[in-house]
Amino acid sequence: TFADGAERVAQAVREQTGLRTVFHPHGAGYVETPSEVSRLLELTNPELLGLCLDSGHAALGGGDALSLLEQAADRVWHVHFKDYAREVGERARAESWDYFAQVRAGIFCELGQGDVDFSALLAALQHRGYDGWIVVEQDVLPGMGTPLESARRNRAYLADLGL
Repeated sequence: TFADGAERVAQAVREQTGLRTVFHPHGAGYVETPSEVSRLLELTNPELLGLCLDSGHAALGGGDALSLLEQAADRVWHVHFKDYAREVGERARAESWDYFAQVRAGIFCELGQGDVDFSALLAALQHRGYDGWIVVEQDVLPGMGTPLESARRNRAYLADLGL
């Protein structure tokens, strides 16, 4: 099964490198929705396979990062801060856009420009003692300027959060 394959990869990584493996639920992937994430977690060993909590992809899949963190806090070993424009998502569902059309339309906007509550998410991570990496994942689209300009705006937003 898919879960068996994920565990085999995680086991090989651990044996060969000593590193832990996380699964990243992702739009247009095999594991995307809250029920799919729940099922993967049920079918896999919590000592072997962790979860990448991606705030944007959690929202794209129909859930939200805070709920996913509450459900699977012990399995969250890596975090991606990615914002999500709910307005774009609603239009995409209504018009049956594919994943790539959603990305081109800006569904993953710069931090603070969308609907993810990063302040609450950061507080929840801190409350649970999360001390791992938080990676900002940003799709830079035409009209947003250069990747450096986008990174600077995201960095300023993070500074406002106290990071």
